[in-house]
Amino acid sequence: MSYVKIPQVFADDILKLYQPQDGILPLIEPGLTPQQLLERAVNAGQFADAVIFLAHALPVRESIWWGCCCAGLRSDWSEQEQDAIRSAKAWVHTPDETSRRYAEQAANTATLQNGAGWIAQAVFWSGGSMTGPTDPVVPPPEYLYAQAVGGSINLTAILPDGAEAENRYRQFIEMGINIAHGGNGNIGSAA
Repeated sequence: MSYVKIPQVFADDILKLYQPQDGILPLIEPGLTPQQLLERAVNAGQFADAVIFLAHALPVRESIWWGCCCAGLRSDWSEQEQDAIRSAKAWVHTPDETSRRYAEQAANTATLQNGAGWIAQAVFWSGGSMTGPTDPVVPPPEYLYAQAVGGSINLTAILPDGAEAENRYRQFIEMGINIAHGGNGNIGSAA
C-alpha cells in the first residue's frame, strides 16, 4: 500500500530537499521508494533520520499535524508548552495568518528547548513572512518548517532523559506512516 499523502517520487527526490545526516546515507540506493527508505531507516535504528525524512516527505499541514499528534501523547508539558501545541493544532485546522502569528508568539513563550515550542515554530515557518507584520516580507526558506517538525518530534521522543526514546520513536513513526496513508495519526495508547 503506497503513501497517498507523499508524492509518487523516489526517496532520493525527498533527500534533495534537505541535508541528510550520516546515519541515513548508507541506506540509500537508487530507485528506493520513500516507504522503502523509511523502513530501512527504522530497521537500522536511525529513528531521528527517519523522522526528518518523513517530515520532509509529508505535505506541510500533514507534517505539522504529525508533530502535534506526537506532542499530544506527552502529558508532562507546562502550560506555555501546552499553549504552543494548541496553537499548532489551531493552525492545522485554520491555516491563516492570524493562527500563524499566534503560533509564533506561543513558540517564543514556550521556548525552543522542547518539542512543543518547535512545533509552534514549524507553523510560523510554514509560510508568510519571518519578519514583523509591518516589515518587508521575508519568506522562510522552503522546507524550514519540516526541519522544525523533525526537531519537535525528535525532542519529544528523547526528552527528558532518553529512557523512553526508542518506544516513543517507534510509536511516533507509526503515527507518521498512518498520516502518510491518509489517516489522522491516531494509532492507540501513549508512550
